[in-house]
Order: sequence, then C-alpha cells, then structure tokens
Amino acid sequence: MAFNSTATMSIPIISGLTSHYENLLEQFQIIQEALVPLNLTKWQIARLLAAQAWRETPPLLRTSLLVALAGSLILAIDAYIVQPYFFSLRRLGVPELKPTNHGQRHAFDYKPMLDEAAKKYPDRPWFFTYSGFELVVFPSAYVDEVRRLGARTASLVDFLTTVQFGGWKLIGTDDSSSTLHKTASTDLARSVGPLGPARQQVAREALQAVVGDAPQWKTVNLFWTVLEVVAATGAIGLVGEPLSRDPRWLRAVRTLPIFVGIGVYISCFMPRLLRPFVATLSYTPAWLLHKYLAHLLRPSVERAIKETSESTKEGGAPKKTTLIHLLLARYKPGGLDTTQLIRDVITATFESTPTTAVSLYWMLTELVLRPDLVSELRAELQSILLPDGSLPPTQLTELTKMDSFMRESARVNTFHYLGLNRILQHDFQFSIGPRLPKGTIICVDQDNIHNSPELYGPKPEEFDALRFYRKRQEPGQETRHQYASNGPELLVWGDGPQVCPGRVFATNTMKILLAELLLNYDLQMPAGAYKPERSSFPNGSSQPDMATQLMVRRRVK
Repeated sequence: MAFNSTATMSIPIISGLTSHYENLLEQFQIIQEALVPLNLTKWQIARLLAAQAWRETPPLLRTSLLVALAGSLILAIDAYIVQPYFFSLRRLGVPELKPTNHGQRHAFDYKPMLDEAAKKYPDRPWFFTYSGFELVVFPSAYVDEVRRLGARTASLVDFLTTVQFGGWKLIGTDDSSSTLHKTASTDLARSVGPLGPARQQVAREALQAVVGDAPQWKTVNLFWTVLEVVAATGAIGLVGEPLSRDPRWLRAVRTLPIFVGIGVYISCFMPRLLRPFVATLSYTPAWLLHKYLAHLLRPSVERAIKETSESTKEGGAPKKTTLIHLLLARYKPGGLDTTQLIRDVITATFESTPTTAVSLYWMLTELVLRPDLVSELRAELQSILLPDGSLPPTQLTELTKMDSFMRESARVNTFHYLGLNRILQHDFQFSIGPRLPKGTIICVDQDNIHNSPELYGPKPEEFDALRFYRKRQEPGQETRHQYASNGPELLVWGDGPQVCPGRVFATNTMKILLAELLLNYDLQMPAGAYKPERSSFPNGSSQPDMATQLMVRRRVK
C-alpha cells in the first residue's frame, strides 16, 4: 500500500514537469519561427539568446560568473601550460613523487614518499611539487655535496623568502658573511654565560606567570605555555631591559610566527600565477606585525647606540651584552644602519623563538613518559648547582645527560623531514643527475639520515635518551655529539657555511627552561593521554598539536 501511495503522489509532480517542458518548447518554437525571416545561423541565434540572457542577469551574478571564469582560466593555464612547459623539471628527466595520504594520516605525509624514494632512487635526485614549486631532493648519501655549498651558489635565505614567506623579506638577507651571522655565532654564543643569571630569573618569572603557585595539579596548554616562556627567556638576551618585560613586545613575538604560518597555509594552495596577489593579502598581517615590532624596538636601539657611543668615548667596552649591543660593536665607524640593525634583531627573534619552542615542546612530551629519566636528569642538575641553588654562569655543557636527551629528541622528533633547503643562484652540476638551472630549489632527504641503521643501530626509531651520552664516553669523542653540534649525521641546525648561527644561544635557552621545570615542577600527561602524533605543514616542517595539554604541579622539596 505504501508503494501505491508513493506512486500516486508522484503523478502530479511528473505531470507538472511535463507541462513546464512543453511550455518551454512552445516558446522556443515561437522564437525560432519569428527569427526565420532574419535568416540567422544557429551560432548567431545562440549569441542573440546569450546576449539577452546576460542583460537580464543581476549584476552581482554577472561579477561572480566573470570571477569564476577568470579563475578557471588561470588554473587551466597554470596546470597545462605554465607548469609543464616553463617550470617543470620533467623536461630534464628528473623523476617525480608525491606526498601520500593514508587513511587517517595527515594530508601532508612526507614519510612514505621519502621511504619510497630511498628504495627507488638511492643514487638519483627526484622531485616533488609543493605550492607550485618543484623541490629537487637528493638522497641522504649525497648530503656532503649539498651542505658544502655557500650562499652565493645555493641560498637558504632566498629559499625562505621565496618559498616560505611568499616573497616578503621578513628575515633580511643574512648569510655567513653578514654582521648578524658573525655576531650570533660568536659574540652571542660567548654571552650566554654572563647572561645566565638574568635569563634564569626571567625563566622563573615566566613560568610563575603562566603556571602560578600550582600546589595541586594544574592543566595547561603545552604549546602556548612553551612559546610564552621561550619568548620571555630569549628576549632578555636579544633586546634586554625594559623591552624584554614589555607585554606588547612579548605578545607580538609570540604572534608573528602564527601570522606567518597562516600566510604559508593560505598561499601554498594557490597556483603560481595567483600567488603574488594572494600572498599580498595573506602575509599582510605578518608584515604589519613586523612593522609594529620595529616601532617597539626603535627606542631600545637608540638607547643602546647612545650607551655604546658614551662607552667608546670613555675608552671602555659596552657593559651590556644584549644582541643589540653586540651588533653595534661589530659595525665599522660610519657603517651604522639603524634600519638594518632593527631588522637583524627582529630576524634573530623570529628565527629563534618558534623553532626553540617547538623543540622544547617535543622534549617535554618525551620527558613526561620517562619518570626514571626525570630522576636521573634532576640528579645531574643537583650536582652542578651553586650554593644558592642557581645554575653556573656557563654554557651549561656540564649537563651531558641532558644534552644527550635533547639531541635524541631532536633526532626522533626532527623539525623537518627535509634538510638543507636552498635555491641555486646559478646553473650547477652535481655529481648525480642533470645540470640544474638557476632558481632550482634543492634539499636533502633528512629523515633517512636521522633514521639510518648505519648511524644509529638496528632500531633507529626507538628513543634512547642517553645514546649520545654513551658515545661521548668513548675515547676521542668527549666533545662530539653535543646538541649544539652540527654535522652531516644530524641536520637539526643545518650544516656547512649556512648553519644556524644562534644554536648555542637556543641550546642554552632550552637547558635553562628544562632545569627550571625539572627542579621546581612535577610534570605528567592528563589521564588517558599519550604523546601527540607528529604531523606536517604543507612544506614538510613539523607541526605540533596545539591542543595538547600538560599537567603541572609545584614540587615540594
């Protein structure tokens, strides 16, 4: 009976559609008969009808149709003409692979692609496409060739500016010969000892501000907590008082990498022909925040210039050791460029804060899973504390077990699946593959270096906190395998002439914060929670789970 009822109800609907079709057909026949005397072709009739329909279309709908048509045309030109015939490396015979998506895995899953390439192309470069760019990936066995290239041959800054930041020069033009690079790698590294007590105090205050007294377990957001304390602890050495305690500065420092990340996400999905226009909009918030940071920084820079000038007249060295003062000491007489100095300080702040925060984030996720390791690291800390309970004013290289744990965390939780990203500044021939043209983006399979059985034993995927501590016990290895060390076996800091110049400063920041947390707090994951899964940004860099929670409680000593 239900079937009969449904059939009965459908009869009026079918009848109405049939009647409507017959009316349309009748109107079309009338128009056709009216146009017969004009002797028009079918094409002319179609144009006449289209013109009439266009005139009767509302203006908003017309605009939408034009935008959709133009967008479709641009996408078609980009996909079928621009990419294959002007930018693609296929014409050179370089094979192509693609990141895969396996079920519930993150959409940008680089691991399977790299594992496949290691088997298929162990002695041949290959490429994949990201955001309209083609990146040539060299097998891990050829890391030495890539890491030795200087900025004039293959530039890291050019890669970051062009690919990461959509053409916006948010990080300046520093390389191994620049004032910033020399100052950060040498002078700032030497200053971490004298700056130690002040940085410990700031770290303690920052943790107190975020966590509070916490006599009972308190749940905090792991990523945002770490980002906040890293920004404060780094600022005292980079910009000094009073700016390092200015909430406006600290808030802007924490927000800048988020705005840049938004720009990366939005622009990466755009075709190359549209990206310059889209990047102008998507990176504008980051650019405006960069300008705001420069505005906040200028008074501190002008004050430092005055202090340095007065010290020079008195025949002494500047008493302060912030990055601003150290940069000023490097400038030659008459070579001071205040705008460049401000840009250099913002560059150092931007490059150090998010990477340090993400590295510390993963260290804490490993630490809370290992109570025995926590006890061992606390014992090591107690052995080097001064009588007043503070850390010694050194680079903290004495903390060899903590250093090993940090290096192992960086190996297992690598910041990027690919390493040594560069853009060729001129045509170049490597020992394998075709001669690559100027503008080619190159990189190295970093993941298969960090998970190499030859380097790290039969089970490299397993976390061994004291792996590098034991290595340093071997004769002749006492000063090797440190967290701040660079080398082809671990590309955490990059390598070669364009290695990260601030690695000693960043290492010291993380050790100070780990010491404060281990000595003064108990840490654990919420009930039922596990170590968060590592996912990737569209460019292959590690993306922490910003919703991860951590439970913190003040230790009773």
